[in-house]
Amino acid sequence: MAVRTTRPHVARVLEQTRAALFVFDDAICGLSDQMDPAPIAREIHDRLFASGHRMPFLVAINSDPIDMMWYAQDVNRDIGAEAARLVRDAEITAARTAVPVPGVREALHACHASGRRIAVVGDTSSDAMETYLDLHGLRQFVGGVVGREWLIPLPADDWTGEALLKKTVQELDAKPADCALVTLSPESTRLARRAGIRSLGVVNKRGPRKRLAHPPDAVAISSMADLADGFATVPVLST
Repeated sequence: MAVRTTRPHVARVLEQTRAALFVFDDAICGLSDQMDPAPIAREIHDRLFASGHRMPFLVAINSDPIDMMWYAQDVNRDIGAEAARLVRDAEITAARTAVPVPGVREALHACHASGRRIAVVGDTSSDAMETYLDLHGLRQFVGGVVGREWLIPLPADDWTGEALLKKTVQELDAKPADCALVTLSPESTRLARRAGIRSLGVVNKRGPRKRLAHPPDAVAISSMADLADGFATVPVLST
């Protein structure tokens, strides 16, 4: 099979990428597609209500279990811990049936073989991510696995995707300028920019090329297969 030619502007980003951060519930697999979030959020709501807590209306109707979990941890430590376990257990269950993004194994293998470091990051429990990576034989390629619990030492106002990316860069003992985020999401490319790292956006239905590419720090790649070829054929610039 012929090796694809990496476009020059993509090659320039790859040349500077010494560490790749793969967004878990996005570039690795569709974990959230395997979950029904509303019952989990309702369970957290009901536990807070039973404790005597009365929450604002907009919080009460929120069906995002992670939002409800963070809220619970902010207002009731014990129920917050229970909420974290509920969400984690649901994610671990979903991780056992989540479907890999086509070509991601090849991309991880090529990135690892090129000598680049790899981390997996996401607003998902690290236990669920580890479960998935082990199940699919991908853990061997990955260094750091950084889930949302890495944010717990921070003040609640700092629980953001940008902060999680910065934590991941620290875990890799890397500089932001040496890192690139692999994602299918335009929103993640914007988080990466604010965190001072580049983006390798893989084109898909949610992230068309024009929304993923914001040169020079964010470039769009047609597929995971193209990304794998890029990792395999574009060496990192020597320092």
